[in-house]
Amino acid sequence: MSPPDDMVVRDLRPDDVATAIDLLADAFLDFPALQVIVGTDAGARERMRRLFALEFEPERTASAIVAESDTRVVGALTFVDSPACSASSTGRMLRFARIAGPRLVRTVRLFGRIERAHPTTPHRHLPTLGVLPALQGRGIGGALMREFHHRCDTDGMASYLETIRWTDDARPSHERFYARLGYGVSTVIAMADAWSVLTMMRPARRERR
Repeated sequence: MSPPDDMVVRDLRPDDVATAIDLLADAFLDFPALQVIVGTDAGARERMRRLFALEFEPERTASAIVAESDTRVVGALTFVDSPACSASSTGRMLRFARIAGPRLVRTVRLFGRIERAHPTTPHRHLPTLGVLPALQGRGIGGALMREFHHRCDTDGMASYLETIRWTDDARPSHERFYARLGYGVSTVIAMADAWSVLTMMRPARRERR
């Protein structure tokens, strides 16, 4: 299916932030890598919202683009350049710890393994890409990625992300989606019987004139 005819991709505005946080919380509620942090109980959705709110704090150097259709935000993507993508203030770490709560020890252990796989070469990190659940499969994520790659290629920046690989091949494949966009797997990190974390990179490409 095609994206909505009136959809535009643009920079996030301050008045988009609350909507983007809610959108991402809904889009990732069943994402197992983040369930490690927020859990799966009745409070998980609010903890997921607080987790994504960290991405939009003024002290965070991340940038964001959104897809808008019919005057509403229907997709969001955040990115941050190295080395800032690995930096966190004490205050931000404390807020993260409160969100994780009793899951903190497992979170630190598992996500420490992901951080050790983080590339040391210059790159642009894409931590978050989400689309409203009711509109997934419409090409909105692909449109956001095209704009992201245009910016990466214009700036000569390789792009880096983490996603998951399900053990069950019948599950929707994030890996195949990103592979079609030019990403190759750098590292496979076993996390649970049902899924592993993949780190993936795409080199910068010369823009056609």
